[in-house]
Order: sequence, then C-alpha cells, then structure tokens
Amino acid sequence: MTSKKTIHDSIYGSIEIEETASGIIETKEFQRLNTVKQLGFTYLVFPGATHSRFEHSLGTYYLAREASSNLDMEAKDVTDVSLAGLLHDVGHSPFSHALEDSMIKMYGKDHLDVTIDTIEGKTPENELSDILGDHKKAVVEILQGKKGVLSRLISGNGDVDQIDYLARDSHYTGVALGAVDIPRILRVLSIHEGEFCVEEKGLPPVEGLMVARMLMYRTVYRHKTALIAASLANDALEVLNPDFEEFVEWNDCDYIAQLKMKNKKTYEAIKHRKIPKGLIVKVGEERFGKIVEGFGEDLRSYQYYKSPFKREVLNVLSEGRIKPITDFSSIMQFLERELEGMGLLIFENEKEYSIKDALKRMNISFQ
Repeated sequence: MTSKKTIHDSIYGSIEIEETASGIIETKEFQRLNTVKQLGFTYLVFPGATHSRFEHSLGTYYLAREASSNLDMEAKDVTDVSLAGLLHDVGHSPFSHALEDSMIKMYGKDHLDVTIDTIEGKTPENELSDILGDHKKAVVEILQGKKGVLSRLISGNGDVDQIDYLARDSHYTGVALGAVDIPRILRVLSIHEGEFCVEEKGLPPVEGLMVARMLMYRTVYRHKTALIAASLANDALEVLNPDFEEFVEWNDCDYIAQLKMKNKKTYEAIKHRKIPKGLIVKVGEERFGKIVEGFGEDLRSYQYYKSPFKREVLNVLSEGRIKPITDFSSIMQFLERELEGMGLLIFENEKEYSIKDALKRMNISFQ
C-alpha cells in the first residue's frame, strides 16, 4: 500500500502528497516526465532552463489543492482537481511543446489527447489508470473542460497551471520578469453563483501575472534561437516516424538517441548548438504562407505560431456582481492585443542577406 509522502519543491518548499497522488507519481508514465524538459530547447539560451514537466506537475497539483481548499470545496472535489493538476501534462511529448505540431500532424493527437489516453489506460503497459479508481471519470472531465469551476481552476487566464509555470520558469531561467505573487493570488480567488472569479481587491496581483506572462513570452518562450532548434526537431520527428505506441513512451533522451542514429544533421545542430539563422516576421498566417511559398527551397524550415493569449475571460467580483476583467483593467485590454501571431523563417547562414533583402522589398519588418 502506498503511503503519503513529502517532496521538497524548489518554489513551494515541502509539499505533502496524498496517497492516490503518491501512487501515481511512482508509475512509469509519471516518472517519464522527469526527463521531459519543461521549456524544450530553451536551455540552449538560458542554461538553467533544464527543469522538468515532473516538477511543474507537482507544483500544479499543490496549487490546485491549495486553491480548491481555500475556496471551501468538498473533499472529493479538492482531490479530483488536485489529481487533474498532477496529471494535466502527463501526455507531453519529448521536449514538451517543441514536437507538438508534428505529433498532431502524424497521429492526430495533441498532448491533452495523449493525457486522456493515458488516464483512461489506452497506452502500452499502462500502470497509471487503475490507481485513479473512482476519481478517473471526474479527472478526465475536468481536463476536458466539462466540470465548471474545477476545470476553470486548471485551464484559463489566471489558472493554477499558468501561475506555476510562470513562477517556475522565471526561477530556473533567472528572468525576474516572471515574478508572481502566488500567496496573494490564491487568497483573492472566489466563486460567485457558480462562476470562477477574482475579488476586485485582487486585481493588482492578477494584472501582474498577466504582464509577467506577456514579458516571459517576449523574453523566454519566443526566443528565436530556442524556436529554431524546436522547429528543426519538430521536422525531424516526421523523418523518424515512430509508431504512436512507441512515441508516447519516449522522453528527451530517447528522442535524441533516435536523432543520433537517423538524423545526424539535426542531432549535431542541437548537440553542439550549431543552429542555423532565422528571422521572425509578425504577419498573419495566410500572408506567412505566401511568404514561405515565395522563398521555396531557400528555407531550411519554417513555423507559424498563433497568439498564445487565452480567450477564457477572467471575471472580477465587484459589489456582488461579476464582470469581465477588461471592464476594470486597461492593462488587460492592452495584453489582448499584445501577444499576436508570428512566423519563423529558418535558413542556412549564406542565405541571410538575400532573404532579408527580399523581405525589405515586400515591406515586411523582421527580427
């Protein structure tokens, strides 16, 4: 029988792990996350960014439990939402989001789909599914967005997933722009007439969270060098073309080992940080497609990144009524426009000047 455990976390200190969660952590599915980097190839730019999805999942578990307990939820709901927080990323591929586009293209599944498959016991030699017992159905529904406030705690602007990754990524990259007042945010979360919201007095720390997110995207998550490495790795997955049943068991090391055997060019580029040149252009997806078509074989790779801004409205409780946060905060109105889509063009070094000249002739700015 698995007993409760205490794990020391770099952000929150000692975290008590309940019995069911403790059993989940011991499974091969969850242990795989220990060798899946939270920020993919960002360590090529920020050497400290080698933390894992394992750590982030523990942090989300802790925050989900703290938030739901503060909201005086029933004991079963506290357990269900905590386990959903623990498992929300268990389906991530090697290097996290870096390989997601090709994973969707090849298998028709994103990391949430694989997470649900894992929880439901549909992955090879599954150790995790049975441990959930009576919690399994509720956990799946929470992650699928079907459980109201419980789902909203895990996914949406101001959710516990977002709070943890911003604090954790800031800590490990050493980028202080992501500082988040976690205790204050947890104290001002509320539920009004069945809706998740934040009390009006809690606007400053929530605004700070959203600003931190925007700044972390600008500085860390969308750093060009890391994106170029991720795009090359994403393309290489299609060349490797593993069976889905094999792929869902890979960690970062497994993927790199396969690269070394079957795609030496990409392997050497990542291993020795010999990353080709790249440019970021902030245009719409349709126009980006035309730009890519025009350059043809001059490009080694390319990728388009849609706006990461979450559209779920965060509501504010004021004088007994809830209203969208944009009614109170001009900062939030600004942030809705700030995180826009962008395209990445990747090419060999000798193509740099010709591609820059072509973009200038098209009146397209680049970074």
